[in-house]
Amino acid sequence: MRIAPVYVIAPLAGKTLPTRRAFLLASGTFLAGTVVGGACGYSLGAARAGAAPQQEPELPSSNDVELDELRRLAVKAPIDELFEKALPFLHIRVSTYKNDEILWRGVDRLSKEIIENPGRRVDLGLVLVLIGQIEGTARPENPSLRDRVPALRLRRDELRRPR
Repeated sequence: MRIAPVYVIAPLAGKTLPTRRAFLLASGTFLAGTVVGGACGYSLGAARAGAAPQQEPELPSSNDVELDELRRLAVKAPIDELFEKALPFLHIRVSTYKNDEILWRGVDRLSKEIIENPGRRVDLGLVLVLIGQIEGTARPENPSLRDRVPALRLRRDELRRPR
């Protein structure tokens, strides 16, 4: 058996960047891109967001747990939750807390949603109770509620029609 010599070809001498220098150059480029991208992204996001939404002030405590829960429903609760508890809300409001200004906001939210969202499934009884409360006990300081009664009657008539 005979051993043949092996020849290794050396790489051509050319311009190559040492690995340490290449790493520092790549790291610096990445860092500069991150800083510029972060600054631009922040400024674009801040410009699109506009003014920060104002948070509503906390509701004053009445030292009555039921009234505090009704006030939360009227002002802060999602509209779907208010609709789920609308009939008890309206009954308790008219029987126990007739003159509470904050609870009228809940009546206002219910009537607006019924008028502005005709696709929402609404119980005929809820519309009847709402019309009765607005006509019978609506506060004179809140004329917009009385102005909604004709639109609520139209919605009532739509619900009465057989499908």
